Amino acid sequence: MDTSSQFKSYFFHVILWACVVILMLCVLEAKATTRVFFKGTTAELEVHFIKGEMPGPTLLLLGGIHGDEPGGYLAADLYADISLKKGNIIDIPRANLPSILGDVRSNERDMNRKFAGKVVESDRDAAVVAVIKDLMKSSDFFLNLHDGSGFFSPIWESTLRNPMRFGQSIIADAEQHTRSDGAVLNLKSLVEQVLEKVNGQIELPEHQFRFNNHRTLAHDTPHKAQRLSATFHALTRVGIPAFGIETSKNISDQRLRVRYQTMVINAFLEESGIIVENPKLYFEEPHLKFLIVSINGSIPVVVKGDDVLEVKRGDSIRIVQIESNYSRGLTARINGHGHGFNDINREIAVDEDTAIEVRKDRFLMASIPVKTGLRRSHSVTEINVKLRLQYFCVRVNNKTFIVEPGEELEVTRGDSLLILDPRTNLSHEGEKGMKIDLRGFQAETAPYPGEDRGYRINTASDLQPKYATLRGSTLVFPLQAKLNNKVFAEAYIAVAEPRMEYIVLRGSSGVSFAAYSGDKVELPTGTVVKIMDVKTNNPAAAPLFLAMAGRTLKWGVGGSAGIDTSKLTETETPLDITRDGKSIGRVWLKRGSEYRLSSGGLEPYMPVLKVRY
Repeated sequence: MDTSSQFKSYFFHVILWACVVILMLCVLEAKATTRVFFKGTTAELEVHFIKGEMPGPTLLLLGGIHGDEPGGYLAADLYADISLKKGNIIDIPRANLPSILGDVRSNERDMNRKFAGKVVESDRDAAVVAVIKDLMKSSDFFLNLHDGSGFFSPIWESTLRNPMRFGQSIIADAEQHTRSDGAVLNLKSLVEQVLEKVNGQIELPEHQFRFNNHRTLAHDTPHKAQRLSATFHALTRVGIPAFGIETSKNISDQRLRVRYQTMVINAFLEESGIIVENPKLYFEEPHLKFLIVSINGSIPVVVKGDDVLEVKRGDSIRIVQIESNYSRGLTARINGHGHGFNDINREIAVDEDTAIEVRKDRFLMASIPVKTGLRRSHSVTEINVKLRLQYFCVRVNNKTFIVEPGEELEVTRGDSLLILDPRTNLSHEGEKGMKIDLRGFQAETAPYPGEDRGYRINTASDLQPKYATLRGSTLVFPLQAKLNNKVFAEAYIAVAEPRMEYIVLRGSSGVSFAAYSGDKVELPTGTVVKIMDVKTNNPAAAPLFLAMAGRTLKWGVGGSAGIDTSKLTETETPLDITRDGKSIGRVWLKRGSEYRLSSGGLEPYMPVLKVRY
């Protein structure tokens, strides 16, 4: 094989890796991605996709299909932040958000009775049900989380404990089910293994779970309505094991119901082979997964640690990103050609053989040879397909979001953006000519029109407002996919000003109240008033500070800070909530004889709230 053929073969495989791996970068870079369906409508549905480090089965977890069953949706919400060593979870904590907000079973008939039969187009739930059905096809088993009335018992014990009660049971539509391909799903056997794990952890015998076989397929079943349910559809139409998890509404402690739900979920995870990641208390040997590298401004490609990067003499290399088992302390340097200890996102021209050294702190993870002197073909295959972009992929601080064309992703000024590879129908060759352009951002090292993937973008300093549409105080920037400098898909990044919504103060009596930005508060002297919470529109990862009387204190989530009211004066003292050194909200405090709260600048004080000792 001649040199030119070797080069073509090498770059074909590199580009193939790029399309397979980079298109999945949303999942590889973050252990969880979030997608919001029907955003801004009453059918809004938030779905979290948690991918494990190793492949394995996928659990679809559904909560909140009934809005008055908090044990289910509160438990499901806990799994949105979980990390997995093996396997995957698709988590839908709030299937029926309007009914949750109203604390009612359903707003438009029972959503859990809409998985069979004709769909009414005007029914808001129909779109949500269609998404859930589609996600079932990507899953290996399904858990639908509920709170049920009373306590299930296979025999009649009382009006609260009998065969027609659902609480503290794991429901299946049959003991076993034979799929259309002949495979037999042993539902009862799986539940019995779960019960053995769970009931050993429950101290109260009356709270232990039981297997509840609804015999939904039998002609004499008392639960014919379940033939319209999500679990019945998953079992009989999709062919995956499906169960309803029911904690009892008659257990008044809501936290205990959530705990019981998580016990059952964790037991199913263990039985299915999905392994939850535990915090690491040891130093793991750092290793390189791959580099993302752009040659002469082309679409970034994936280079692994044992690859040889072959380029033409004089080519420009830009190391876009390092993927490792660590996310901090990573550097890469092109020997003899770089500008210091770290060449990440720098355009470096190479004119002789060299190597890219990749380190985690002081530990060398890889030295990737760079070979020069090759001839390279620059021919472009003509694209004859109708262009379509399924979604953009944007990482905001430490979380990755999928944004469909026409949708808007809201962030806060000061957030960090990283634009990743989108999902398109372009061929491998066609994608080489595609550019993703966030209008208003121009990297110093990139030509215009720019390729904005792979750059860390500070929304406070790196965006030019003249390219945005102003909506109130929010700047809306177009995010465009281009081919041959023509836009074929567009979404939007809305950058909102950071602001404080309110702070929560608590006196020594234990009574708490909220003070909004601009409020004036009189506090009785001789006590310590605690700041219990600070509510802003900032992401959790953005650091906030409390500034008052010349002192600044970093605010931690879940923490509290105290105000010694004996040190206040009768002159108003500002308490500022700051981010990046700038105030995003201010409350005025002064000493008084009792709690008094007013708002609106110089308006007179009104005795809105009084706390007596």
